[in-house]
Amino acid sequence: MEPLESRQLLSTYYVSPSGSDSASGTSSGSAWKSINRVNSQSLHSGDKVLFKGGSSFSGSVYLPSGKSGVTFGIYGSGKATINSGSKPGFDISKASSINISNFNIRGNGMSSNSAAGIYVHTDGGKSISGFTIKSVDVSGYGMEGIKFQAATGSAINNVNVSYSSTHDNLWGGLKASTGNISGMHDYVIDHVTAYNNTGTSRVSGVTGNGIFLEGVSNGKINRCIAYSNGKSGAAPVGIWCARGNNYTIQYCESYNNNTRTSTDGGGFDFDWDVSNSTMQYNYSHGNAGPGYILAAGTHTLRSCTVRYNVSENDGRKNGRAGMQIWGDVRDSSILNNAVYITSTGNSNTAGMYIHDLGADGRTPQNLNVRNNIFYTTGGVKILNVTSGVVSKGTVHFNGNCYHSGGSSFKIHWGNNDYSSLSSWRDAKGQEKMNGSATGYQGDPKLNSAGHGGTISNIDSLTSLSAYKLQSSSPLINKGVTPPGTLSSSVTDFFGDTLPKGGKYDIGVDEVA
Repeated sequence: MEPLESRQLLSTYYVSPSGSDSASGTSSGSAWKSINRVNSQSLHSGDKVLFKGGSSFSGSVYLPSGKSGVTFGIYGSGKATINSGSKPGFDISKASSINISNFNIRGNGMSSNSAAGIYVHTDGGKSISGFTIKSVDVSGYGMEGIKFQAATGSAINNVNVSYSSTHDNLWGGLKASTGNISGMHDYVIDHVTAYNNTGTSRVSGVTGNGIFLEGVSNGKINRCIAYSNGKSGAAPVGIWCARGNNYTIQYCESYNNNTRTSTDGGGFDFDWDVSNSTMQYNYSHGNAGPGYILAAGTHTLRSCTVRYNVSENDGRKNGRAGMQIWGDVRDSSILNNAVYITSTGNSNTAGMYIHDLGADGRTPQNLNVRNNIFYTTGGVKILNVTSGVVSKGTVHFNGNCYHSGGSSFKIHWGNNDYSSLSSWRDAKGQEKMNGSATGYQGDPKLNSAGHGGTISNIDSLTSLSAYKLQSSSPLINKGVTPPGTLSSSVTDFFGDTLPKGGKYDIGVDEVA
């Protein structure tokens, strides 16, 4: 006869302001009273700790490595509030398989708190995994509201954060980072809103981000919103990724983000050492920095795609652009986006800015720019491309629409300026494919360019009708075929199949 396996009975514990720490905690009628009592309990995998909904509790929930597999939630109705003072609301150290849902988590303010709201961390070469955070609202912390931090050689894997808000924190909204390129894997950030995370000059490094994943392989940021972040930060971005592989940022809105410095403050960014990644179906507007950035600098960014996105009046500060490409960006594509930008008073501002400044001579190689709308007004340059990129890079423009509304046409290409598409095409060989002219100069006839407004309800992003083509638009069936092969799951911004009528339209809307 085989010996019976030892079994651990799973327990559910209850916490209520009217409870007692001397009670058993195993029913709502015998609930514990304090977070200190929770921390002193020997919790086991499968245990649940339920706080009374609609109630407030003071303290910091601490989970060391021996307390993996625990669920924290509520009983009754409404979220429970944890007021953690100067400490994290949840401090999870080298523990795995943790679920947290339905909490308001409050620090005692950005200037008084030096912690993260939900802080998951590991070091010493230890990998931890399995974190689900749902329906939390985190604010008042000196670091990020939600932070996953793994030291070099360690990892935090299999993370899902959804239907949550992180706001009014100092360093940023949500951040995951490790010291290794693609050192962590499988993150889903879904329906998360990050706002009013100011950033600070008191620490070195980038602060003031909305949502930031660094060192992740297979990371998805889906239907998220980032706004009004970074006003006191250094080089922040609303939503961005760095040093990883196979990122997807899609169906997100990022707007009114700022920067204290001369760099960034934009909407979306793939940064140093990102590969095989896609930004699609996003809406960026009113940001201080570029709406969309591929930023490699002296590092390398490879095989990335930016498609079917809208940028409206980004690049408000520091002479930036609706779209910006910087440094060693290789084998990447900018496809079927719509950029609308008005004057900022800075002569460097452009619909698209491609440069090598500060990149130690490194320039984009095999960058394809196809089927985009670049719509500028007030004398803003349509394209601004530095001489280093022109002389050393390989950038191909095909099938794009170029329009200067109410002002003269301006393409700055290296050391030369061009006042028409045809003169640029004839001089530089751009907008030619197989010996035939491509591209279009003139009004794209959008429904209401410049009037996209703020969507806010991220599940209604397809209501952005301002960038649909009118039925009389000259851009219908005037695009070129994208490089490579698109999967059948790729649609236009509004969910329509591609292409219709046998040819691609220019811009984010496939009409016929």
